Amino acid sequence: MYDKYSVLLVSVENKIATIKFNRPEFGNALALDTVAEMEDVIEKLSGDKAVGAIVLTGNGKLFCAGGDIKGFKKMINDKVDLSKERVVAIGKMIAELRRCPKPVIAMVNGAAAGAGCSIAMACDFRVVTPRSQMAMSFINMGFCGDTGGIFFMERLLGTGLTTDLIMTGRSVRGEEAVRIGLASKLAPEGELESVTYEFAGTLAARPLFAIAEQKKILNTLFYSNLEESAALEAEGMNACSRTKDFAEAVDAFLEKRTPHFIGE
Repeated sequence: MYDKYSVLLVSVENKIATIKFNRPEFGNALALDTVAEMEDVIEKLSGDKAVGAIVLTGNGKLFCAGGDIKGFKKMINDKVDLSKERVVAIGKMIAELRRCPKPVIAMVNGAAAGAGCSIAMACDFRVVTPRSQMAMSFINMGFCGDTGGIFFMERLLGTGLTTDLIMTGRSVRGEEAVRIGLASKLAPEGELESVTYEFAGTLAARPLFAIAEQKKILNTLFYSNLEESAALEAEGMNACSRTKDFAEAVDAFLEKRTPHFIGE
């Protein structure tokens, strides 16, 4: 049931499902298949009575590096914009993740950057270690941001700190992430899995019908504008993808140098 995916690894054990982004050679950057596969597996896990909690993580050293930079380079070479439809599709995926009736825990191994950070924030909980890094790094690529990142971060941190993190693109390490409310739990180095799965087991043993109702209330009260957010992101990301700054950011990343932005 869960072994057909190409960019995800999915397993279920002791009422806990684990979803792993499985492109470690690319830092688990999102592929085109990721959106469809995530929607499919979330739908199946949501209805699976053998699953009481879900852990989302990355295979290898990173949680998720965000967008596929080499894919962006090809897009630039082909003179193709980042389509609004693609951004809206990513927004739909993130909405499905947020509205999953089961408790979802992001186990942030290594870095969660850009879309990876957004995905972690869409989960109910985020468990980190002191070395974990979370960054709204879209600005470093000349992008405004998608995947609901600004939407989720504002609800976690408020407008002021969100503005700081999205405009600077700086990384927040584990201890600061917990202190400011970006992450939920701090695990000692080397104990990320044990802490996460112990917590997941506690959640899986709770009255899951009541948790589903709690999530329904939370989503209705505080996350009802996700589609509106995705529409705004689609406009912004499409416009950003046509700028010289975006092309410069991609080239600088691939050439391992500091980008020189000109504001257009």
